[in-house]
Amino acid sequence: MAGRVVVGIALMGVVSGCAARGSRLAGRFVKPGKPQVTLEGPIAVRPEATLREYARRVRTLQANARPKAAFGSTIEGQNPVLAAALLKLSMHESAVNHREVAAAYRAIGISDYAYRHLARAIRLDPCDGAAFDGLARLWRDWGMLDLALSDAHRGIYCNPDSPELHNTLGTVLQALGQPVNAQRAFRRSVELNPRAAFALSNLCYVAVSRADAIAARQHCSAALALEPTLTAARNNLALADAIAGDVAGAERRLMESGSEAQGYYNVGVLRLSIGRYKEAATAFDRAAAEDPSLRIARERAVQARRRAASVNQD
Repeated sequence: MAGRVVVGIALMGVVSGCAARGSRLAGRFVKPGKPQVTLEGPIAVRPEATLREYARRVRTLQANARPKAAFGSTIEGQNPVLAAALLKLSMHESAVNHREVAAAYRAIGISDYAYRHLARAIRLDPCDGAAFDGLARLWRDWGMLDLALSDAHRGIYCNPDSPELHNTLGTVLQALGQPVNAQRAFRRSVELNPRAAFALSNLCYVAVSRADAIAARQHCSAALALEPTLTAARNNLALADAIAGDVAGAERRLMESGSEAQGYYNVGVLRLSIGRYKEAATAFDRAAAEDPSLRIARERAVQARRRAASVNQD
């Protein structure tokens, strides 16, 4: 979901999503297959093919297709979205097509190849705001916030009216511990696109971080009215409920988001954050039982029990 990045919160909206978030770099540099498009050497920009020429190339590719040899067992052959994006890029090299390939790689967690294609896009178009947005989000996710901030500002210089770029800038500023500036960036995103549910959810999170339950509920409710399936907004709204004193309501809301395992994990995080350590351990145990592959839930359960013992919590 390019551009629609929501500020990470303690909760696990999607088990590998916002909470993710280990080693920041190593875990993202997974290379199940070598890309078929090389990124070294000079750029040769070809003119846009005519429809007839494009059709001829497609027929040639189809006639010479050898599924096992062409893609083999590489990730490109296994992922149809990525394969289609690479095919378009092979037909015509452009900044837009490189960005599409980068988005496909990022979606499957191969961020280093996403970076290479975004860098290539900027070489083709030195003021491609969307490519700078993609780079800023990669740097942010890798924990390199100075580089993320720089690329976010470059992107806004190139495309000052992009709500996605202002939202990305806000997430970087939030990660840098600048909530006031982050709030300003999120508000600008909403001004540019009043239907930007992702930015409204981020405004909700800023309010949560300030313990402003009224503003948090207002922004999160607006985000969910626009996009009812936005898990981050639902989780942020649960935090707002907890701040307002309705912990039971917050837990019910968290259990409505995602799978049972995710719900119990999020309930555990909430209980941990308010000092109910023994109950948190129980929730983490339930999450691990629902999804045995969720190792972080087992680790959190151990952490919660240690804290409970340290404060003699029965």
